[in-house]
Amino acid sequence: MPLALALLLLLLGLRAPGARGCLQCDPSVQEALSQLRLALVPKRFLQEQLRVRARALLLGMEGPFFRDYALNAFVGKVGIDHLKHVVSFIKNQTGHLMVNSLRDEPLLEELVAVRERVLKELKKGLKLYKVKACNHRTCHLMKEVVLDCLHCQKISPSCIKRKYCFADRQPRMNLQYEKGHGYQQNPAVFGGTVSVFLAVLAFGVIVASAVTYRQNRKLLLQ
Repeated sequence: MPLALALLLLLLGLRAPGARGCLQCDPSVQEALSQLRLALVPKRFLQEQLRVRARALLLGMEGPFFRDYALNAFVGKVGIDHLKHVVSFIKNQTGHLMVNSLRDEPLLEELVAVRERVLKELKKGLKLYKVKACNHRTCHLMKEVVLDCLHCQKISPSCIKRKYCFADRQPRMNLQYEKGHGYQQNPAVFGGTVSVFLAVLAFGVIVASAVTYRQNRKLLLQ
C-alpha cells in the first residue's frame, strides 16, 4: 500500500503544472523513460549503490533535470520542430538501452552518456531560439511556434531582453554584469586595494614595534 501511494504521488507530481519541462511535456517521453527505469532497476543492477544512483538519474530525467537546464542555462523556450527531433532521439536511445546486454557500472556509464547526448540535442534548439530572439533587428520576424518549457504551452516567439542575451539566468552568473559595489564591477582592483592596505598596516606595526624597543632599551641603559 505505501509503495502504491508513493507511485501515485510521483505521477501526480510529474503532471502538476510547472513540474514538467520541454521533453517531459510529451507524454510519450514520460512513458519511455518510465518503462526504461522499470526495466533496468533493479533487474540489471545487482549492486545496491549502483542501483540507487541509476534510479536517481532516471527519476531526474523524468522529473526536473531537462526543465532546470532549459530555464537556468537558457530562456526555457525551444522550437516545436526541433523538439520533435529530440523526442524521437530520446525514444531511440531508450529503445537501445532496453535491448542491450550491459549491466551494473557499464550500464550506469551508458545511462550518463545517453543523458549527455540528449542534452546536447536539446541544447541545439534552446540555443537556436535564444540566438534568434536576441537579434533585435530580426527577432520580430520570427514566426515559428515555440514551446514554453516551464508551462508546457505553445506560444508565439518574442524578443528577449538584452540582459538575458549575454549571461544565463542564474544569479551567480549575472553578478558580473550588475552595476553596484565597486568590488563587484572590478574584483581585481578591490583585491589590489585590500593588499596595499594590509601591507601598509603591517609596515606600521613593524615601525611601532621598533620605536617601542628603542625606548625600552634606553630606559634599561639609564
